[in-house]
Amino acid sequence: MRTPGSALQAAREKQGRTLQEAAKALHIKKEYLAALEADAYETIPGAVFVKGFMRNYAQYLGVSAEKLVKEYSGKRESSKKTAPSSVANSRQEVLKKRNTRGKWPEITIIAGIVIFLWLIAWLLL
Repeated sequence: MRTPGSALQAAREKQGRTLQEAAKALHIKKEYLAALEADAYETIPGAVFVKGFMRNYAQYLGVSAEKLVKEYSGKRESSKKTAPSSVANSRQEVLKKRNTRGKWPEITIIAGIVIFLWLIAWLLL
């Protein structure tokens, strides 16, 4: 079965265009276009970007954009059903990163406010 990425790559090669030319014309990183062609969607920063880049790239190459996006969405939905633990794990990792920041931002803000109020009081007296 032909994947969305292989369809994009075949259309680009058939037209004799390079990834660099496409990246320049579309204002999309060459790495992202290569990831689309390789069906390595995890390297692109989100499903919304994948769909948008895929639509733009398909239109640039004259390929049916909606068909490719539907194929991508179908594969994405099937992978969600088979691997819900990976989503849960990634959410836990994000929460851990947020919690490792600690209390320093809050302490810094409070200290800044206290110093600011002290300076105002000192200038007024």
